[in-house]
Amino acid sequence: MVGPSGAEWLLCDTSFVGWSARHAAAPERFAHWPAAALQRIDRAILAISVITLAEVRFGYRNANWGQSRIAREEQRLAGFAQVPLDASTLDEWARLKDLSKRNAWNVSDNDLWIAATAAGRGYGLLTCDSDQARIVDSGLEVLHLAPPI
Repeated sequence: MVGPSGAEWLLCDTSFVGWSARHAAAPERFAHWPAAALQRIDRAILAISVITLAEVRFGYRNANWGQSRIAREEQRLAGFAQVPLDASTLDEWARLKDLSKRNAWNVSDNDLWIAATAAGRGYGLLTCDSDQARIVDSGLEVLHLAPPI
């Protein structure tokens, strides 16, 4: 979706948020990411769902990060537009959950919440998660970038 500023909005899932930090530190490990995709990402407004925010916060608490590392991560997360859940997200989640069950995609509920947030707003979904790459739906563009091996 193109917003009022003319820029495209992309919703980043938790896997992309994590890998994007590693990409900034060691871009040579991500040479397999298509240049056109990287240019598109550079031009876009990058957003995250509140579900991604919760998953990242759980991750650093679970890993017992120190306060300075948490502060750096929170500052990085603040660089993403944060997208709340709303009625269109709820409807999209129910629709995608139904499609997931019918098509045996086996996509987790949190991944479906993130995908539903993108679908409900007409944003592309930027992911490094092969589970989300299984989502095939005309109402959602899934941009899958494979993580490094």
